[in-house]
Amino acid sequence: MTQKKSYTSAYVGWGFISLFFCYQYILRCTPGIITQELRSTFNMTAEEFANLGAIYLYAYAALQIPLGFLVDRIGIKKVVLASMLMCSFGTLLLGYTDLISVAYLSRFLIGAGSACAFMSAVKWVADHFPEGNRGFLMGATLTLGTAGALSAGTILVTLIENLTWRPAIMFTGWMGIGLFVLTLFFMERTSSTLKSTDSKSSFDWGIVKENLLKIAKNRNVLIYAALATGLYTPLSVLADLWGVSFLSQKFSIPRADAAASVMYLYIGLAMGCLSLPYLSERLGMFTNTIRLSIFIILTLFCIIVFGDITSLFVLKILFTILGFFAGAEMICFTGAVTQGIPGQAGLTVGFVNTLNMLGGAVLEQLIGKALDYQWSGAVNEEGLRLYTTEQYTYAMSILTVVVLLSVFISLALREKEKGRAAA
Repeated sequence: MTQKKSYTSAYVGWGFISLFFCYQYILRCTPGIITQELRSTFNMTAEEFANLGAIYLYAYAALQIPLGFLVDRIGIKKVVLASMLMCSFGTLLLGYTDLISVAYLSRFLIGAGSACAFMSAVKWVADHFPEGNRGFLMGATLTLGTAGALSAGTILVTLIENLTWRPAIMFTGWMGIGLFVLTLFFMERTSSTLKSTDSKSSFDWGIVKENLLKIAKNRNVLIYAALATGLYTPLSVLADLWGVSFLSQKFSIPRADAAASVMYLYIGLAMGCLSLPYLSERLGMFTNTIRLSIFIILTLFCIIVFGDITSLFVLKILFTILGFFAGAEMICFTGAVTQGIPGQAGLTVGFVNTLNMLGGAVLEQLIGKALDYQWSGAVNEEGLRLYTTEQYTYAMSILTVVVLLSVFISLALREKEKGRAAA
């Protein structure tokens, strides 16, 4: 009876953390959906708009390792609750401000608040569930996140078209407050919060640096971190920031259709995050699954960026397949945790996710800089810079280069025994 109650509490806790991960995904992809409104309101160039997305990722990345240490030390629930409030406050702030500096601050707060969501879910799963179920639950967590992004596209576009962008943003801010209240009252504190550490009194930055140095020198963890970045970062750049405007320009489709097409990335990702880790774990094909996924992603990026697609249906199919194979990122996280330091899952995931988010931030800014570098001087009636299809294609080709590098990095992986990650 006690064990049944323990597992029920474990699933409830995982559910609330996963809902928070879903919520922060909505906040994360919002700028890509309201690109036109944000650029118009704050009179942004492409580079300034890229900074808006990159600030989120820099804040997210900067806190991965400190928060990885905190969730190992002071408990997941406390960190998650504080993060929910930060995300909600940052979102409400964006809905109120007319200043670009405050908009940057709001995205910094949202990025900082979002930083603990995924690692907390991974830590919770690692502490409360047997090894055979972890890959599936980690995949299910990311699936819920993609569901949040998918719903964001539909909900926000509808709200924006019927109202304005500010009420849409305020609505998402109050959603976070509601989730905070529910989590506060219904999520139990875990008794295993400190099981991977000696005691609360052993909080020592020297220990963090020592363990972090071991992780950073671990060849296997570094390879999985690089591959996770190559698998997911190009997709996130499309989905979070540049996808809607790129598709609208290149394929001459309305924003609603472009947003809907980008959301198919998340449909594919939801399926891939569940099925690819499960199959690779059961069949013992970690390495081959990662390699195949990267090669397919490279092929699809080349078709989307350089090809001439005339059918919206075909475009959605391509995005679905692209998202599906990006789900192999979860295999990289599982492999990094397996090959990392025992009892330091939070710190290991924090390290890998830091590189992942930094990669996304740098890519978003590089695309913005590439667009502004090529800008020919064209502006619309509001004075905002206009970019041609050729300029977008040139800028987005950066993504294909990143995935190509990942193909070569994947050659460093070595297949190992069934059911275990290898490098």
